[in-house]
Amino acid sequence: MGIAGAALATVIARVIEVAWCIFETVKKDSAKLRVCRIMHNDKRLRHDFWKYSSPVLGNEIVWGVGFTMYSVIMGHLGSDAVAANSIANIVKNLVACFCLGLGSGGGIMVGNELGAGRLDKAKEYGGRLCRLSVLCGAASGIVLLALSPLILTVTDLSVTANEYLKWMLVMCSCYMVGKSVNGTTIAGIFCAGGDSRFGFLCDTVTMWCITVPLGFLTAFMLKLPVLAVYFIVNLDELVKLPAVYRHYKKYKWVKDLTVYNGAE
Repeated sequence: MGIAGAALATVIARVIEVAWCIFETVKKDSAKLRVCRIMHNDKRLRHDFWKYSSPVLGNEIVWGVGFTMYSVIMGHLGSDAVAANSIANIVKNLVACFCLGLGSGGGIMVGNELGAGRLDKAKEYGGRLCRLSVLCGAASGIVLLALSPLILTVTDLSVTANEYLKWMLVMCSCYMVGKSVNGTTIAGIFCAGGDSRFGFLCDTVTMWCITVPLGFLTAFMLKLPVLAVYFIVNLDELVKLPAVYRHYKKYKWVKDLTVYNGAE
Protein backbone atom coordinates (compact mmCIF):
# COMPACT_ATOMS: atom_id res chain seq x y z
CA MET A 1 0.00 0.00 0.00
CA GLY A 2 3.01 2.28 0.26
CA ILE A 3 2.34 5.75 1.67
CA ALA A 4 -1.39 5.01 1.96
CA GLY A 5 -0.59 1.99 4.13
CA ALA A 6 1.60 4.07 6.43
CA ALA A 7 -1.17 6.66 6.75
CA LEU A 8 -3.77 3.97 7.47
CA ALA A 9 -1.55 2.38 10.12
CA THR A 10 -1.11 5.77 11.80
CA VAL A 11 -4.88 6.37 11.90
CA ILE A 12 -5.54 2.88 13.29
CA ALA A 13 -2.92 3.40 16.00
CA ARG A 14 -4.51 6.72 17.06
CA VAL A 15 -8.01 5.20 17.12
CA ILE A 16 -6.75 2.40 19.37
CA GLU A 17 -5.10 4.98 21.67
CA VAL A 18 -8.34 6.97 22.01
CA ALA A 19 -10.40 3.83 22.62
CA TRP A 20 -7.95 2.67 25.27
CA CYS A 21 -8.08 6.06 27.02
CA ILE A 22 -11.89 5.99 27.05
CA PHE A 23 -11.84 2.45 28.42
CA GLU A 24 -9.50 3.49 31.23
CA THR A 25 -11.72 6.43 32.23
CA VAL A 26 -14.81 4.25 32.70
CA LYS A 27 -13.02 1.73 34.90
CA LYS A 28 -13.71 1.71 38.60
CA ASP A 29 -11.48 3.94 40.77
CA SER A 30 -10.09 5.78 37.76
CA ALA A 31 -10.17 9.49 36.92
CA LYS A 32 -13.48 10.22 35.20
CA LEU A 33 -13.73 12.45 32.14
CA ARG A 34 -16.46 15.03 32.71
CA VAL A 35 -17.31 17.89 30.35
CA CYS A 36 -18.39 20.08 33.27
CA ARG A 37 -14.96 19.70 34.85
CA ILE A 38 -13.23 20.51 31.59
CA MET A 39 -15.22 23.74 31.26
CA HIS A 40 -14.82 24.70 34.94
CA ASN A 41 -12.98 28.00 35.33
CA ASP A 42 -10.55 28.23 38.24
CA LYS A 43 -8.13 31.16 38.12
CA ARG A 44 -5.62 29.57 40.46
CA LEU A 45 -5.50 26.28 38.59
CA ARG A 46 -5.41 28.06 35.25
CA HIS A 47 -2.43 30.12 36.43
CA ASP A 48 -0.60 27.02 37.66
CA PHE A 49 -1.44 25.12 34.49
CA TRP A 50 0.12 27.71 32.20
CA LYS A 51 3.00 28.35 34.58
CA TYR A 52 4.14 24.73 34.50
CA SER A 53 2.94 23.62 31.06
CA SER A 54 4.14 26.56 28.95
CA PRO A 55 7.83 25.62 29.31
CA VAL A 56 6.95 22.04 28.36
CA LEU A 57 5.15 23.27 25.24
CA GLY A 58 8.10 25.51 24.39
CA ASN A 59 10.49 22.63 24.99
CA GLU A 60 8.61 20.37 22.58
CA ILE A 61 8.60 23.08 19.90
CA VAL A 62 12.32 23.79 20.32
CA TRP A 63 13.12 20.07 20.29
CA GLY A 64 10.89 19.29 17.31
CA VAL A 65 12.18 22.12 15.14
CA GLY A 66 15.74 21.29 16.17
CA PHE A 67 15.39 17.70 15.00
CA THR A 68 13.90 18.98 11.75
CA MET A 69 17.07 21.01 11.29
CA TYR A 70 19.11 17.85 11.79
CA SER A 71 17.19 16.27 8.91
CA VAL A 72 17.78 19.38 6.79
CA ILE A 73 21.51 19.16 7.45
CA MET A 74 21.76 15.44 6.68
CA GLY A 75 19.46 15.85 3.68
CA HIS A 76 22.04 18.00 1.90
CA LEU A 77 24.82 15.42 2.20
CA GLY A 78 23.65 13.10 -0.57
CA SER A 79 21.18 10.26 -1.08
CA ASP A 80 23.38 7.70 0.70
CA ALA A 81 23.54 9.87 3.82
CA VAL A 82 19.77 10.46 3.73
CA ALA A 83 18.99 6.75 3.43
CA ALA A 84 21.36 5.72 6.21
CA ASN A 85 20.23 8.56 8.49
CA SER A 86 16.55 7.67 8.01
CA ILE A 87 17.06 4.03 8.96
CA ALA A 88 19.36 4.88 11.87
CA ASN A 89 16.82 7.32 13.31
CA ILE A 90 13.98 4.81 13.03
CA VAL A 91 15.99 2.14 14.83
CA LYS A 92 17.18 4.64 17.44
CA ASN A 93 13.65 5.84 18.18
CA LEU A 94 12.30 2.29 18.45
CA VAL A 95 14.97 1.24 20.93
CA ALA A 96 14.63 4.53 22.84
CA CYS A 97 10.98 3.69 23.63
CA PHE A 98 12.16 1.73 26.67
CA CYS A 99 14.04 4.77 27.97
CA LEU A 100 11.13 7.13 27.31
CA GLY A 101 8.75 4.75 29.08
CA LEU A 102 10.99 4.79 32.13
CA GLY A 103 10.88 8.58 32.17
CA SER A 104 7.10 8.78 31.83
CA GLY A 105 6.39 6.09 34.42
CA GLY A 106 9.05 7.44 36.77
CA GLY A 107 7.57 10.92 36.58
CA ILE A 108 4.19 9.57 37.68
CA MET A 109 5.74 7.74 40.63
CA VAL A 110 7.69 10.79 41.78
CA GLY A 111 4.66 13.04 41.25
CA ASN A 112 2.47 10.80 43.41
CA GLU A 113 4.95 10.99 46.28
CA LEU A 114 5.37 14.75 45.94
CA GLY A 115 1.61 15.27 45.84
CA ALA A 116 1.20 13.16 48.97
CA GLY A 117 3.74 15.32 50.78
CA ARG A 118 6.30 12.52 51.06
CA LEU A 119 9.20 14.60 49.77
CA ASP A 120 11.94 12.37 51.16
CA LYS A 121 10.36 9.36 49.49
CA ALA A 122 10.12 11.27 46.22
CA LYS A 123 13.80 12.16 46.46
CA GLU A 124 14.62 8.50 47.08
CA TYR A 125 12.58 7.44 44.05
CA GLY A 126 14.35 10.08 41.98
CA GLY A 127 17.73 8.65 42.90
CA ARG A 128 16.64 5.12 42.05
CA LEU A 129 15.22 6.24 38.72
CA CYS A 130 18.45 8.02 37.80
CA ARG A 131 20.50 4.93 38.49
CA LEU A 132 17.98 2.78 36.64
CA SER A 133 18.07 5.16 33.67
CA VAL A 134 21.82 4.63 33.31
CA LEU A 135 21.32 0.85 33.27
CA CYS A 136 18.37 1.12 30.88
CA GLY A 137 20.36 3.34 28.53
CA ALA A 138 23.35 0.99 28.57
CA ALA A 139 21.10 -2.03 27.99
CA SER A 140 19.33 -0.26 25.12
CA GLY A 141 22.68 0.57 23.55
CA ILE A 142 23.77 -3.06 23.79
CA VAL A 143 20.48 -4.21 22.24
CA LEU A 144 20.93 -1.75 19.39
CA LEU A 145 24.47 -2.99 18.77
CA ALA A 146 23.28 -6.60 18.84
CA LEU A 147 20.58 -5.82 16.26
CA SER A 148 22.96 -3.94 13.97
CA PRO A 149 24.11 -6.98 11.91
CA LEU A 150 20.49 -7.98 11.29
CA ILE A 151 19.52 -4.44 10.31
CA LEU A 152 22.45 -4.19 7.91
CA THR A 153 21.45 -7.50 6.36
CA VAL A 154 17.76 -6.73 5.74
CA THR A 155 18.23 -3.18 4.42
CA ASP A 156 18.67 -2.74 0.68
CA LEU A 157 21.30 0.01 0.53
CA SER A 158 24.30 0.88 -1.57
CA VAL A 159 27.75 -0.07 -0.31
CA THR A 160 28.42 3.52 0.79
CA ALA A 161 25.07 3.92 2.56
CA ASN A 162 25.53 0.57 4.27
CA GLU A 163 28.91 1.70 5.61
CA TYR A 164 27.35 4.94 6.85
CA LEU A 165 24.55 3.03 8.55
CA LYS A 166 26.96 0.67 10.30
CA TRP A 167 28.79 3.49 12.05
CA MET A 168 25.63 5.54 12.65
CA LEU A 169 24.18 2.63 14.61
CA VAL A 170 27.35 2.48 16.70
CA MET A 171 26.98 6.19 17.50
CA CYS A 172 23.29 5.70 18.31
CA SER A 173 24.17 2.97 20.81
CA CYS A 174 26.40 5.43 22.70
CA TYR A 175 23.65 8.05 22.43
CA MET A 176 21.23 5.84 24.37
CA VAL A 177 22.71 6.45 27.83
CA GLY A 178 22.36 10.22 27.47
CA LYS A 179 18.88 9.87 26.02
CA SER A 180 17.77 7.64 28.89
CA VAL A 181 19.17 9.81 31.69
CA ASN A 182 17.97 13.09 30.20
CA GLY A 183 14.54 11.71 29.34
CA THR A 184 14.06 10.34 32.85
CA THR A 185 15.16 13.54 34.58
CA ILE A 186 13.93 16.34 32.32
CA ALA A 187 10.70 14.79 31.04
CA GLY A 188 9.94 12.74 34.15
CA ILE A 189 11.43 13.75 37.50
CA PHE A 190 11.77 17.50 36.95
CA CYS A 191 8.28 17.95 35.46
CA ALA A 192 6.76 15.95 38.34
CA GLY A 193 7.86 18.75 40.67
CA GLY A 194 6.94 21.59 38.31
CA ASP A 195 10.57 22.20 37.37
CA SER A 196 9.80 22.35 33.66
CA ARG A 197 11.62 25.57 32.79
CA PHE A 198 15.05 23.96 33.06
CA GLY A 199 14.31 21.46 30.29
CA PHE A 200 13.18 24.27 27.99
CA LEU A 201 16.34 26.29 28.61
CA CYS A 202 18.58 23.24 28.41
CA ASP A 203 17.26 22.05 25.04
CA THR A 204 17.27 25.59 23.64
CA VAL A 205 20.93 26.11 24.52
CA THR A 206 22.24 22.67 23.54
CA MET A 207 20.35 22.44 20.25
CA TRP A 208 20.23 26.03 19.01
CA CYS A 209 23.50 27.32 20.42
CA ILE A 210 25.65 24.21 19.97
CA THR A 211 24.57 21.26 17.83
CA VAL A 212 22.46 22.96 15.13
CA PRO A 213 25.03 25.74 14.42
CA LEU A 214 27.89 23.23 14.54
CA GLY A 215 25.96 20.93 12.24
CA PHE A 216 25.52 23.64 9.62
CA LEU A 217 29.14 24.73 10.06
CA THR A 218 30.61 21.25 9.63
CA ALA A 219 28.28 20.27 6.79
CA PHE A 220 28.22 23.39 4.62
CA MET A 221 31.36 25.37 5.44
CA LEU A 222 33.97 22.89 6.64
CA LYS A 223 32.62 20.13 4.35
CA LEU A 224 33.43 17.40 6.88
CA PRO A 225 32.65 13.74 6.10
CA VAL A 226 29.09 12.50 6.55
CA LEU A 227 29.86 10.47 9.68
CA ALA A 228 31.59 13.44 11.34
CA VAL A 229 28.52 15.62 10.73
CA TYR A 230 26.23 12.88 12.04
CA PHE A 231 28.36 12.64 15.18
CA ILE A 232 28.07 16.40 15.73
CA VAL A 233 24.27 16.56 15.38
CA ASN A 234 23.86 13.67 17.82
CA LEU A 235 25.89 15.30 20.58
CA ASP A 236 22.94 17.14 22.13
CA GLU A 237 22.04 14.48 24.70
CA LEU A 238 25.66 13.99 25.79
CA VAL A 239 26.45 17.73 25.92
CA LYS A 240 23.66 18.47 28.38
CA LEU A 241 24.35 15.52 30.71
CA PRO A 242 26.63 17.48 33.13
CA ALA A 243 24.14 20.36 33.39
CA VAL A 244 21.24 17.96 33.92
CA TYR A 245 23.04 16.06 36.68
CA ARG A 246 24.09 19.28 38.42
CA HIS A 247 20.53 20.59 38.29
CA TYR A 248 19.17 17.29 39.59
CA LYS A 249 21.44 17.49 42.64
CA LYS A 250 20.05 20.94 43.51
CA TYR A 251 16.68 19.24 44.23
CA LYS A 252 14.62 22.22 43.07
CA TRP A 253 12.15 19.68 41.73
CA VAL A 254 11.37 18.38 45.24
CA LYS A 255 8.19 20.35 45.94
CA ASP A 256 4.50 19.66 46.34
CA LEU A 257 2.34 21.42 43.74
CA THR A 258 -0.97 20.17 45.13
CA VAL A 259 -3.58 22.87 45.76
CA TYR A 260 -5.79 22.50 48.84
CA ASN A 261 -8.83 24.79 48.88
CA GLY A 262 -7.05 27.49 46.97
CA ALA A 263 -3.74 27.21 48.81
CA GLU A 264 -0.65 25.13 48.18
